[in-house]
Amino acid sequence: MLNMVDERKMETRNEKSITEIYTEHTKTVGQPFCENPKMQTKNVDVFYANNQAIFNVSLDIGVNEVIALIGPSGCGKSTFLRCLNRMNDTIDICKIKGELLLDGQNIYNKSQDPVLLRARVGMVFQKPNPFPKSIYDNIAYGPRIHGLTTNKAELDFIVEDSLVKAGLWDEVKDRLYEAGTGLSGGQQQRLCIARSIAVQPEVILMDEPASALDPIATAKIEQLINDLRKNFTIVIVTHSMQQAARVSQRTAYFHLGKLIEVGDTNQIFTNPQHQLTEKYITGRFG
Repeated sequence: MLNMVDERKMETRNEKSITEIYTEHTKTVGQPFCENPKMQTKNVDVFYANNQAIFNVSLDIGVNEVIALIGPSGCGKSTFLRCLNRMNDTIDICKIKGELLLDGQNIYNKSQDPVLLRARVGMVFQKPNPFPKSIYDNIAYGPRIHGLTTNKAELDFIVEDSLVKAGLWDEVKDRLYEAGTGLSGGQQQRLCIARSIAVQPEVILMDEPASALDPIATAKIEQLINDLRKNFTIVIVTHSMQQAARVSQRTAYFHLGKLIEVGDTNQIFTNPQHQLTEKYITGRFG
């Protein structure tokens, strides 16, 4: 008769490895599609030269939702994010297959100007990257080059409105002509968000926007994301499962380039359907 220790050892021997589970995975579990998509990706593959980084990913991104992309380092979530506004175009060896649609239109169509696309689908990077200009000119730069204003009064309004929406106006309204690089790290990141908002995007992509910030600045960014969802669709890559749980309505779990599971954020974190998701959420690896 087996004792409890022997039973646990047998269970461990019989349990499939992470590699075996991943190898057997062929279809995304959960709800990768939604009723009112702002963006859609269909059967997307991404290659860096001969190395495949993304495998057959299909995912809808809903209007005015925050969707979090989670997974261990190197799982492809940032690569996938960069596909959504063609940032991977800047990498010569990168090749993308499949369809990526914004309001039903293929963003990789030859007639699509990437610069105009990036005005509609803005990007906030992991490390704050304000221009070496004044706070005012950081915000005004995009509206100027895209011809969104015809006079100084209109530009002043866009600058103030963008800073208000980014939760930064009260902190910088008396120092608009000082260098943006002189702000704190958290303020710089909110400045970059304001800069993105200024060109009136429809989607905002965020690649670990709070990973380099202290807890207080992180909390401000997370509150800002919750506020921005009223007017924008947001896709956020994060290594913090707690952050994903706080800010997103849907969560997508990636593992080694495959989209393993997608669902309501609460469901993903309390009742994941796939073994890989469950093992990641419970800290078995990652």
